Amino acid sequence: MAGVVVTVRERTRAGVSAPLVAWAIAMAVVLVVGVVAPSSGGVVWGFVVSTLLGVYLGVKRRVGTVLIAPVVSWLFAAFPLLIASMVHSGLVKGFVLGGLLITVGWVGVALCEVVFLGLVAVAARLVTSGRREGPVVYVDPPGRRSHGGRG
Repeated sequence: MAGVVVTVRERTRAGVSAPLVAWAIAMAVVLVVGVVAPSSGGVVWGFVVSTLLGVYLGVKRRVGTVLIAPVVSWLFAAFPLLIASMVHSGLVKGFVLGGLLITVGWVGVALCEVVFLGLVAVAARLVTSGRREGPVVYVDPPGRRSHGGRG
């Protein structure tokens, strides 16, 4: 009879909902300020906040979350970006430009976010990969007797 191995362990170290939402709100602020009053300071803050989230995701071994991050960011930034565009460029022109920015332009923003967050998260994951988890415990399946190595 072939043996069966079942791996039971906690796959993640912590939830990432709160840091992801905080990052999305911070990125929404950076993007809205970038539409209303473009400056290089906003870009720097965007990179700082994204770097912090990437490091957090890498350390917590949640690198796959970088694929969801742009969607969460879009949910928080879409409406404020539309309003900021209408304030900056006028009601009708701002609505059209904001709509294009939110739909078409977001593909580029999302791609940049995935690439940057992914690189930082993978780097943080590689740096922290040397640490070991707790001891491994082997448990025989129910109903099976241990024969001390004899078949």
